[in-house]
Amino acid sequence: MIFKGRKALVLGSGRSGKGAAEALKAEGAEVTVTTGDGVPAGADNYDLFVISPGIKHSHPLYRYALLHNVPVLGEIGLGAMLNKQPVIAVTGTNGKTTTVEMLGSIYRAAGINAAVCGNIGRSFAEAAERGGYERVILELSSFQLLQAAPLHAHIAVITNIAEDHLDYHGSMLEYRHAKLRIADFQTSGDYLIVPSELNLIGMRGNPTVRRMGRDFGEVGGALYLGDNFLMRTEELKVLGAHNVQNALNAAYAAFLDGVESLFICEGLASFKASEHRITAVGEYNGTAFYNDSKGTNISATLAAAECMRGRVALIAGGSDKGLDYRPLFTALKGRVAAVFVTGGNAEKMMKAAEEAGYTEAVLCEDLGEAVRRAATSGYDSVLFSPASASFDRYKNYEERGEAFEREVRKLFGN
Repeated sequence: MIFKGRKALVLGSGRSGKGAAEALKAEGAEVTVTTGDGVPAGADNYDLFVISPGIKHSHPLYRYALLHNVPVLGEIGLGAMLNKQPVIAVTGTNGKTTTVEMLGSIYRAAGINAAVCGNIGRSFAEAAERGGYERVILELSSFQLLQAAPLHAHIAVITNIAEDHLDYHGSMLEYRHAKLRIADFQTSGDYLIVPSELNLIGMRGNPTVRRMGRDFGEVGGALYLGDNFLMRTEELKVLGAHNVQNALNAAYAAFLDGVESLFICEGLASFKASEHRITAVGEYNGTAFYNDSKGTNISATLAAAECMRGRVALIAGGSDKGLDYRPLFTALKGRVAAVFVTGGNAEKMMKAAEEAGYTEAVLCEDLGEAVRRAATSGYDSVLFSPASASFDRYKNYEERGEAFEREVRKLFGN
């Protein structure tokens, strides 16, 4: 598609919308950025709509585009049209950000200029228009994948698929289909890396599939790529079995792309987890506090809880995504001794915890109360892993994590 001289309407003013607008302007298009729930005045004057991820397909602009035969692109799709270099794309319910960050560390160690884009870092469309890189490492949410065509990933990774975002997709089936779209434009010369048990029925595209546990994995405390030893698991600086899996996914993707094992090891061994991902905050009267604000769904919180030691208290709750929390608290029994819930879905969580048999379940007015009550109850570890989105009280999980750390610092009079 040639954009020069065309009139484009961009719906959404966040990072994706701004990136798409800048890319289109650089390509010579006339661009208008808009927000809102309806069809903007003058919509019939545009040749193209670019709609940001997270805007549901029930938005009237989608129907307007269909009725008036106006092409619709996502910011990822726009980036795919402008990109000229191989793409390594990562999606999944959990672990995609860490996997992408690990890949970034590996490619830096190898001296390969890689643009880290998508759901993390830069706008893909803006980066693709500017160019100057040798690889794209692309994190993709389920929202972005719905408008990713014609994205062609030479190497794609699906870290896992667990219940999440049902408020947006409506069902697990639709959510799963969205994740599988990462392979839509792959051919037999491309690779799709997946968990051993993942069902690929309904997948479009024809990639060569590689499965963790069959083609690569961890054996006896060591990481292997095929039959080749890579490194000892203990060389990783990140906590948890889930991060071992993230490291394996990143290592195998880089391996398939031809990166030497020496650089893969160097990149993984030097990698440190980002903030708000099971980050140690401090210790108060023998109780250690951990910030896992990035834990926005059930499987993420379960993985974080597996990293805790001793008698553990969990602080959870936030904005609801249509999830059933009973499996969370049932699975946590024996691992987590007490639960402190707060936020928009606190009462729903409280009920689920009680139904799972928790007698130490406390409803708190706010995050500060949850921290204070957990700090004075004699637990070895307090894990803040909400199993929920942040939008009830915060603009994102980073702001929420910072609020938690402030409340912990107040315990020390800071």
